[in-house]
Amino acid sequence: MPQLWMLEDLEPWPHAPESGDICSPSTCWVHADDTELPAEVCCTVAARVEAVPFGDRIERIAHLGQGFSTAIGRGDGPTGEVELTGCLFWDHYLWIDYQTEPTGNLRITRSGCVVQHATPGPPDGYGWFTVTYGGPLEYRAAAQPVGQGYHIRWKALRVDIVTDGGTPSIQPPGRADAP
Repeated sequence: MPQLWMLEDLEPWPHAPESGDICSPSTCWVHADDTELPAEVCCTVAARVEAVPFGDRIERIAHLGQGFSTAIGRGDGPTGEVELTGCLFWDHYLWIDYQTEPTGNLRITRSGCVVQHATPGPPDGYGWFTVTYGGPLEYRAAAQPVGQGYHIRWKALRVDIVTDGGTPSIQPPGRADAP
């Protein structure tokens, strides 16, 4: 299995994943050709994709092996044995959009972030600050400074699929905790 990366949004959450933590994230796959992600956080993996019907829609789930699966989209698309290029995205609210729950555990082995140049703008009509992002997305290792004029867009976590039956140390809320 190649090196896997997982982006995590910046939503407030009661955990701060660190190296060594094991998690059972609800993930979807971010396709490299649909984004401008830095090459450092992208990889190519073999997967078995299945189409799972739910009512009048189809959810596509990719099985990456070793009991780990991730959502890859809805509707038509390739199924069977495929190669995916991109990275995982930990969506704490994936259950709102998907009925199929991804499976498996990941161990975090390294952390960093994806940054982009940010230009502050005037407050909008409600007093909220505005930011315009421009330029390429760049990876920064945890020890590297973000850089003046740059903002963090996502946390970037290097992860391995857990095969030794480790118990998750991070348990995100799921459907049962929904309001």
